[in-house]
Amino acid sequence: MRLFLLAVLFWCSCARAGCEPKIVNIGAVLSQKRFEQVFKDAVTQANQVYGRDKFKLNAISVTHKPNAIQMALSVCEDLISSQVYAILVSHPPQSNDHLTPTPVSYTAGFYRIPVVGLTTRMSIYSDKSIHLSFLRTVPPYSHQAHVWFDLMREFNWNHIILIVSDDHEGRAAQKRLETLLEERETKVRRSGCARARALF
Repeated sequence: MRLFLLAVLFWCSCARAGCEPKIVNIGAVLSQKRFEQVFKDAVTQANQVYGRDKFKLNAISVTHKPNAIQMALSVCEDLISSQVYAILVSHPPQSNDHLTPTPVSYTAGFYRIPVVGLTTRMSIYSDKSIHLSFLRTVPPYSHQAHVWFDLMREFNWNHIILIVSDDHEGRAAQKRLETLLEERETKVRRSGCARARALF
């Protein structure tokens, strides 16, 4: 009997090899409606190159919504209900609307669905205790501290004046530079913050 079940399972797996490829839904939160066709064309092109035998990618997209609750609802109703395997998040439509990826990240993170931030540079999205499944394609702004540190090392600077904005990004860059300097045993005597709006 066990041999018979093993033979049936083997036959089913061989029969599956000739079946249609598995559909893999990929979601996207795009900045504008006109980019939906670009996303669909990219998925079609990926299917032609990679997805011939075993799987076929299917594009499902929504656009950014004006507030966080609408965005989270759209992610649930349009993407998660379609059983997406991952969600791509593009740049928000307005430059001051920097929190738009947040509801996408929180909602998808609850379901352990990976979110790929295409242009999001805020360092908060690197914090895995908050954004469990957020992946980035560009480094956060706080990585500029590495460049500053390399400049200090290259030119043998012992003292610098650091002025950063009084927001999360400014504090993250300052903290990262201080950590790098402590590793080198350089002391930071004084650092100052300026309000982000005062700088511009």
